Amino acid sequence: MLSLLAQKSLLIIFTYAPAGLGHLRVTDALYHGLPAEANPILLRSQDASIGYLHHLTSIHPTTRAILEWLQTGKPEELFTRVYRRFLRSQTKSLSDHIETVLDERMVNPDLILVVATHFGLAHQLAAIKTELSRARHIPIVLVLQVTDDSPQRIWYVPVADLIIVPSERTKAALMDYGKTTRLPPVRFAVLPYPVSPLLTGALTDQEYEQRGQQFLANGSTDIEVAIPISGAAVGLSYFRRLMDELHQKSPRFHFQIIAKSSAYTQPFLQDMQSRSFVTLHTAITDREIVEKYEQVYQNTLVALEVTKPSEQAFKALVDPHHRGGSVLLFSEPVGRQEHDNLDFLGRHQLLPTQDEQRRLWDSAIKGSPIDGEAWQASHWRSMRLSDDPTRAANYIWWCLEQGVFAKMLTCTLTPQPDDPHANEIASDGVSQFWQTVSQLLTDKTQSPRE
Repeated sequence: MLSLLAQKSLLIIFTYAPAGLGHLRVTDALYHGLPAEANPILLRSQDASIGYLHHLTSIHPTTRAILEWLQTGKPEELFTRVYRRFLRSQTKSLSDHIETVLDERMVNPDLILVVATHFGLAHQLAAIKTELSRARHIPIVLVLQVTDDSPQRIWYVPVADLIIVPSERTKAALMDYGKTTRLPPVRFAVLPYPVSPLLTGALTDQEYEQRGQQFLANGSTDIEVAIPISGAAVGLSYFRRLMDELHQKSPRFHFQIIAKSSAYTQPFLQDMQSRSFVTLHTAITDREIVEKYEQVYQNTLVALEVTKPSEQAFKALVDPHHRGGSVLLFSEPVGRQEHDNLDFLGRHQLLPTQDEQRRLWDSAIKGSPIDGEAWQASHWRSMRLSDDPTRAANYIWWCLEQGVFAKMLTCTLTPQPDDPHANEIASDGVSQFWQTVSQLLTDKTQSPRE
């Protein structure tokens, strides 16, 4: 069925917006799941203000508070209506761009598939989809991949052919919203979150053992820690202090920093250059940064990753025996969607409960041996860190000494018996995405054209 994706008669268009790296990471993951013969194009939103506003609402406390206020209750409903109307009124640039793409092809496609990983261009395409399809006599299929497990109403895109979400909870909430507001019905599918196939390749037995050597408290192997800097450059002072504190505890800690070189990050990157225990991976474009991140995991056996619980949280779906299966340590969440992502991990027991986490933090502060719940670590793929970098560093060192990380390395991602939605935590989300989309395209090509 996937052979349909490689046909020249199908034009595949990926769309994304520069609102952090998450949307592009998902696009990249889906791209790597396509057949080699496929030749998709990437269409980026031309609205430069999106990136600036994303940065502003991520790092400034006041604007962050306003954003979180707009993400819940009645404010969210008002914001969604106004913003959806605005997006649907700003379609000329997108329409012209797609028209140009079609005009420059020697042979027109028989079918256009648009895969959107941001709601902005998805709403705009939905507004012009029918008219453009009739004008060009080409069916257009719009598929939207939601990039957090967060049922924010702006992700409900009327006229989309399929909206793919990471959980039944998000599906139910969005469908209920659509019915309540009497929006045109949309088909939803629940599939595991799409993690790049470049991160899900299996380690050799020797490589897995080498990853485990890093978690020996009295070992000599360097402890490789990945720190991807978010597109909004959030938490730079936190990461700086955390790295310095860990290096003081042991020279074994070595940090792989992946960051976009920008006005926001330049002072931080210059500061990092003076640290012998830091390796910098920088680039000037978002696409290059996503590639650099994947290259770090290809070339280095990363043991720990310190990151925001953004789309990176879903790397918890990768088995520790696989390339991207580092232990995930989450800094303070920013925005409703990151709290929702943590909730997803908690529901699937891939993260300590809040009560368990508090007890672990308390034990680390007291320097006490681990108590009973720490041995549930074989179910965990991730943990939360204190928002105080010194306490976070002490906690990381305590987990290393107590063997908690070593225990987490034995996690097999076997669903717990009481998990009613075990299908949500598979690591083959990209493969399932394309199988589902291929079936959708097959159904479309076999049904009569409008």
